[in-house]
Amino acid sequence: MKKVEVTIKTNPVFEMLVSLNRIADSDLLESSYFENAGYTPNPRMIEIITEIKNNLSTFYRQEISFFFGNPTCSLLWNFVISNEINDIKQLPVKFAELSDFESLKYLLNDIIEMICEQESNICLNEKDIEILLSDIQSFDQRMAGCDDISIADRERALEFMRFPAEAKLRLVNLLEHYVKAFEPFVAELEELDREEVERSRGACLANVDEFVTNYLKINVNILAPAKKLILIPNAFSEILTYFIQPSKGQFLLVYGSFISKKRMREKRSEEIKQFLKVLSEEKRINIIKILAAKPALGSDLAKQLGLTSATASYHMTMMLGIGLIDYERVGQRLHYVLKKEVLKDLLDKAYLELTNL
Repeated sequence: MKKVEVTIKTNPVFEMLVSLNRIADSDLLESSYFENAGYTPNPRMIEIITEIKNNLSTFYRQEISFFFGNPTCSLLWNFVISNEINDIKQLPVKFAELSDFESLKYLLNDIIEMICEQESNICLNEKDIEILLSDIQSFDQRMAGCDDISIADRERALEFMRFPAEAKLRLVNLLEHYVKAFEPFVAELEELDREEVERSRGACLANVDEFVTNYLKINVNILAPAKKLILIPNAFSEILTYFIQPSKGQFLLVYGSFISKKRMREKRSEEIKQFLKVLSEEKRINIIKILAAKPALGSDLAKQLGLTSATASYHMTMMLGIGLIDYERVGQRLHYVLKKEVLKDLLDKAYLELTNL
């Protein structure tokens, strides 16, 4: 990666957003990742989520599931970073100040990105987005043509478009109530994140490429256009890394505060255990066979194997987790690639491990 400006900082607003995802029960993929990685989630994070849930009425838990049923939580991430919001109390205040159209853009952010990716298009400027959202019938047709958009997400998106003012008010009301439930834990989470900032700073500044590749487990080629890299540790993310590109040349990476502890404890036997778990599922073996022939889109893999997008993503996450596959961005699409040298290395290690050589 070429010379890039790197900033490492904490932001409790992102802690709040990821916790919303967990309460929405939209972190099933992440839970599966924990289980298959042989890593126990931090018990304190589970306690915090439980305490927050207990302080919320059934109504607000339902609202959280409605708005935050997306594992990447990108509903408000672009909004937070573009407005430089660092105070959880400011999030509902700032969102309430938006026009109905502006709030709609954020509410439909994921849907817009999926449509653009499906159509090999780039919807990044205001004019493109305005055109996309100007005709509800056309928008519905384009959603119907996108395999990655579920029926539930499609219905929710149409509800947002029909009643944008009501959707904004509902979200603002939810955020106002959630801020009160989340506020008692901000100081504790900030302390955890500050510790991770200090652990990460030296390694990242010494070698950004190595930090991104080996520590965050992200293909450094994806960040090739980066001019500015913002790193934000997050106690709720633990062993996963999320990244978004809020503007040209700028990338935001939210990564787990406990990621280093888990990876430092990994031994060869554990690595082989996870490799054999991957091979224990016929669908993952079929994915390996397909990718051995040539790289493939995630949606194409799902179709060939007769899987839903969510199920295919689950299997791909397991394989990404042990470095067996990687992905390359071609335009707006991700092409998955089998790392044949890693497959051979893991097979050799498995032989040595099982024969005690």
